Amino acid sequence: MSERERTNWRERIRAFLAANPAREVTEDGEFLFDLRCAEFRLEENRGKLLLHLWSLERTWVRRILGIAQESPDRLVLQVERFGRAKPGRLVVASARARRTAAEQERTTARRVYVRWLRRLLAREFPRARLEGLTAAPDLKRSFSALYARARLRQGERWWAVMGVNAGESAAAVDVLLTYALIWFDWNRRRYPERVWAGLRLFLPEGRSRTTANRLLYLVVPAELYATNQEEFACARVDPRDFGNLDTYLVPARQAEEIRAAESSALDRIRLLAPEEIEEVVNRGRPQLSLWFRGLEFARSAAGQVSFGVGGKEKPLTAKNFREVEALLERLRRERTPEGSPVSSYYRMQPERWLESQVRAAPQAVDPRLAPERLYRQVPTVSAGERGVADLLGATRNGNLVVIELKVSADPHLPLQALDYWMRVRWHQERGQLPASGYFPGLHLKPDPPELLLVAPALQFHPTAEALTGYLKPEVRVTRVGLSEDWRRELKVIFRRGPG
Repeated sequence: MSERERTNWRERIRAFLAANPAREVTEDGEFLFDLRCAEFRLEENRGKLLLHLWSLERTWVRRILGIAQESPDRLVLQVERFGRAKPGRLVVASARARRTAAEQERTTARRVYVRWLRRLLAREFPRARLEGLTAAPDLKRSFSALYARARLRQGERWWAVMGVNAGESAAAVDVLLTYALIWFDWNRRRYPERVWAGLRLFLPEGRSRTTANRLLYLVVPAELYATNQEEFACARVDPRDFGNLDTYLVPARQAEEIRAAESSALDRIRLLAPEEIEEVVNRGRPQLSLWFRGLEFARSAAGQVSFGVGGKEKPLTAKNFREVEALLERLRRERTPEGSPVSSYYRMQPERWLESQVRAAPQAVDPRLAPERLYRQVPTVSAGERGVADLLGATRNGNLVVIELKVSADPHLPLQALDYWMRVRWHQERGQLPASGYFPGLHLKPDPPELLLVAPALQFHPTAEALTGYLKPEVRVTRVGLSEDWRRELKVIFRRGPG
């Protein structure tokens, strides 16, 4: 594709997408986005034209291979999906009058919930005045259609209200607080003449633990309610009633035992690129992994070695070692700063790639840190994959430092980081870190851990500053913005926060 062709396609596609937001995007017949609730960006990268689409619910990227059809009401593109050999068909056309049964059901459930919440608020707060109850999405302001939001006036004080119905996913319920704080902050700025009392949150019963734990570390007054739609019931929840956090601490010696038991089985692979391959023990699993710039490509458990990326594992045998060599050769070619973003190996696990960079040179992020005092996944959060990479370190004078890494704009980063911070703090207060073998020879100070949020400078979500401002002073947050070329070199562009 010539530069002139790319420029022509880019302008035609941009003009079509911007002309009428009342259109939807489908790929091979599957609905992806309603442009009224999404944003887009066209980007050229090493001779390739990429289309980015994102909404509050998902992000999406495809390489544009050509324009197959074009009319005033319909645009059909040939696209390439990363990791797929066969091109796909992307259609941008007028929004359908009908959706799939599942989509219709979700939309109906949210509308029913708005009406239900209106009745509940009228019963629970009969003297209050309800204003602006809606679940309409507003991408510009990060208001999601998953949640009902409103303002509630009692006397001279106003409450920002948010609720979610029981049909939403566990993940959606757990991140409600992020959107509630965004809603609260927007109202404070939109109506500064009003006295804002705090938040009132309505979550399905039995699903408020994550939110309750987080509320304990906010400066915003909040009332938490557990609801049952079928029984039209509502009960106040005390965030202090949930007891221990869902966290556990694997003894440091266990990692060394796993490394000692499994390392020899991986020697032959590691010797293929000893300066570039990193040994990693995944907490909670009796397995030693080999990483190449943050991407796991081989592993050993009980002396049995397998290799492969992205779930495509196969046992290592004497006959297929050449496949391991070929895999590593491809990783060295494609998972490099000079690699193409079209490559699936380049795009996989970006947070882990950044983690490997920070582990190799932590002083680039904070000059007080040292590699020998940096641990990953300590403690372990039992909820599993969190969408971020987390590291625990300490300064030379014994201050604990929690590091959360993210490479894309995510409004949930501050509260995800809080989840990890409060677990570290929980173990710290009980003296469990040194007792479990972490930070040997270093006297840890009792002060609360510092919290570093590390991301490319342009990838901090616009709400990050406001959200971190609602954390209690003991959660000392510093945002560290890196250059966009972080894969090549860790260079700090800005550092904002205490210290």
